[in-house]
Amino acid sequence: MSDPESTHDVKQQINKIEKTNLILDMKLIDEFYYLGYMKSKIIILLLILPIDLLIAQNSQGNVTNSIALLQNIINDVNLEKIESSGEIDGSFYFFKSPEDANIQLLDSDRAFRTKVNYNLRKEYFEFKSGEDFYNLTSDKVESVVFLNNQFIVFNSKFYELISENEYFKILKSHYVEAIEPKYQPGIEDKPNLRYRKANMLNLLVNSKINQIKTNKKAIISLFKKSKQKEIKSFMKTEKISIRDKNDLDKLFTFFKKDLML
Repeated sequence: MSDPESTHDVKQQINKIEKTNLILDMKLIDEFYYLGYMKSKIIILLLILPIDLLIAQNSQGNVTNSIALLQNIINDVNLEKIESSGEIDGSFYFFKSPEDANIQLLDSDRAFRTKVNYNLRKEYFEFKSGEDFYNLTSDKVESVVFLNNQFIVFNSKFYELISENEYFKILKSHYVEAIEPKYQPGIEDKPNLRYRKANMLNLLVNSKINQIKTNKKAIISLFKKSKQKEIKSFMKTEKISIRDKNDLDKLFTFFKKDLML
């Protein structure tokens, strides 16, 4: 016959083990739900965040791979290394400082993203990889797309795309003008040339490009005479500025069928 005290001790031990197992099971369940919750949060976050941000937040290994990929492209396309003072900015450039852009290479399905700036004097894009600077010339690039600007290539020259439809394209060429300051020869030393940014509108139709004068009268004269009165009214009502590329896009898009091609 078994000892009552021993039986009682055994039951206590069993109860203790069962409670311990129950606690462990509950912890496992909590962890399971927590992991499931976190997983759902991560999935939602991945769906919400932009791809660029995800890349930026990725591991160091992936960043290295991105740099390696860019270097492979530089080598494969044989991009020219250029001399630079160390900064891609200044009065000869489109932006005050380099900006992010998606660069589509010519005759290739490859594209890459990096910070670039457009050299207005030399008419090519420049970017930095590691400690070296490289140029992107029009014979190697199909397009360079920034957040608010897009450049394409036509006749071996870069143009900013202002408006595009099935009938024509409005392009803007950017450059710098050299200005010789006034001075008194023999009294003053000849000063250095000054440069200012300039641009020119162009109409591209059927692979032919023509310059457009940037004044209201010249812009309106591009359209059919029967529509010019309506266009004047439209420009006034919509407060169209011919120096604003978004306004120009709006104007040419709205009256795209009325342009005298």
